Amino acid sequence: MRRGNFLYGSGRGFTLVELLVVIAIIGVLVALLLPAVQAAREAARRSQCANNMKQIGLAFHNFQDTFGHLPAGGRDGDHRPGGVGSGSYAITRHGWCWTYWILPFLEQSPVFDMASDADDPPVGESERNAADDLVGQQAIPTYYCPTRRRPRGMGSAGMYRFDYAGNAGECTGDGSSVGYDSGVSRGDRGTMMRTDHGKTMIEWIRDGSSNTIMIGEKAIHPDEHGEDGGDNERWNNPGWDTDMARWGASRHFETGIPPIPDVMAPASTRGWSPDPSVTPQFTNRWHPYFGSSHPGGANFTMADGAVRLIAYNVDAEVFRRVSLTDSNLPVTLP
Repeated sequence: MRRGNFLYGSGRGFTLVELLVVIAIIGVLVALLLPAVQAAREAARRSQCANNMKQIGLAFHNFQDTFGHLPAGGRDGDHRPGGVGSGSYAITRHGWCWTYWILPFLEQSPVFDMASDADDPPVGESERNAADDLVGQQAIPTYYCPTRRRPRGMGSAGMYRFDYAGNAGECTGDGSSVGYDSGVSRGDRGTMMRTDHGKTMIEWIRDGSSNTIMIGEKAIHPDEHGEDGGDNERWNNPGWDTDMARWGASRHFETGIPPIPDVMAPASTRGWSPDPSVTPQFTNRWHPYFGSSHPGGANFTMADGAVRLIAYNVDAEVFRRVSLTDSNLPVTLP
């Protein structure tokens, strides 16, 4: 009998109750581990996003070392005498976005070389640069936050977008329009100016390069990818728009405009709220908000090249100061 028991055991298996208990325990363990796994994955994605922004920051510095000024944001229309205007994009390569002009410093020279000034249309014609579509159909992975989305061509022409925007300083708009055409909103008090409006350098930042935002993640509602006013243009030529610049200070409301999570970003609504206690104040799809899909805050590249996560609950006045190059006020980021 002992030999039989040794070889074949007692023959007793699991009862249904025991099996259910084991399954329940496994379920509890999975439930406990899943948030930790998700948090680890998000930490990795946020780290990759920060690395993207670090590379962009270094490209800005290298651009300035080469040309003597920071890259400009972009512009609408034709910069040449006698050229026609346009309300949403540049006709010539000269007015293309900063995302194009820093490509050689991101090891993307082959994409940069796909276009030239020789591709510009004759003066007086309204067609885009002949290589505009070709360049816009190239994916630049560095310009995408992995938490938000993967690179994907959008629209019938398959144009790619981007998730980062330059800091244009102070917005003069009241929410019904961001005020692109008014003087201050062209980037006078930011680290990014509209092309042909002026030039700026890191050394000219009065408040110090470590206290001033240069690049930030831009808020885009999850349901508005490709449709949001700041996500509806190709990455290389959106004109002077919220696609390529955002504003962290409001002259109209005399306050800062802190970053917001993507789920709070304005969607397909119009109008605005004059009440500063309403969040978000700006409800137009062409809104000035920085923001991200990360929990807790958004990544920003400061003018000295350092990348920082700034919380959504940052004090509005503190964020106003770090968004301006000339606030002349002390700044302490938590």
